[in-house]
Amino acid sequence: MKVEKIMAKNNNLLSIKTVGSNGQISLGKKYAGQQVQISELGEGTILIKSGRFIPDNEMWLYQGDNLVILDQAIKWAESTERKDNFESIIKMIEPDHDSDYK
Repeated sequence: MKVEKIMAKNNNLLSIKTVGSNGQISLGKKYAGQQVQISELGEGTILIKSGRFIPDNEMWLYQGDNLVILDQAIKWAESTERKDNFESIIKMIEPDHDSDYK
């Protein structure tokens, strides 16, 4: 059974909904496809905020000077002529396999 009531309070719309048997509620098409943060503030009190959220595995980008360092690296890569020296770099970093057999 779905129950919805809209009440006006201080020029804000308050929507009252019933949580379905599967534990879900619909926030409406206005929020379709958006990320929301759900915080349980206390027993029976839930706060829902829409926004853009940073995944844990990307959080390091926003710590310290990491964004500045990354921006500098991208600018360097864009402004520096590419060198075709892959083979010489490989020879410098790979161990000499021939010496194992001598």
